[in-house]
Amino acid sequence: MSSIIYFGSIFLAKVLDNALSTTKTILIQRSRWLLAGIAVVISDFIYFWVTKRVVSSDSMTAILVVSLAGGVGCAVACLLSDKLSKDRTYVNVIMSDEKEAMMELRDFLAKHHITNVTADSYTLDWDQKTITITAYAETKAESRLINDYISESPLKFKRVIQKV
Repeated sequence: MSSIIYFGSIFLAKVLDNALSTTKTILIQRSRWLLAGIAVVISDFIYFWVTKRVVSSDSMTAILVVSLAGGVGCAVACLLSDKLSKDRTYVNVIMSDEKEAMMELRDFLAKHHITNVTADSYTLDWDQKTITITAYAETKAESRLINDYISESPLKFKRVIQKV
């Protein structure tokens, strides 16, 4: 029973350590240096506590438990960050040889208040004019609207997406 408590405690401690370590990296990328510093202090303390326990136990099982917990902690921090983060802007560059279809897409985007820029362009063989739309989806809902519109259309669209 005591070994279950021991392995459980080092597992949870290492999950927390890696979650904090990953969170520190995310906070640094978001310019939250004070919070990143606090995460480092707590993470280092837990890391040294776990390391001391594992080294003094001389147990391969303890090493395996801590290794697994490290991966779990990293995954937990990434999942939480993704769920709690603000929506990103996705820049969609959308092209089609069908000018009328592009005009309908432009009208659809305007109707749903999705910021877009429309520019004249040519088809791949340069023999007819069409338009190219750059749409700036600022929320997941706007991205979903664009996805649904394109997937439900019987026409072929060329689309390039960039995260901003």
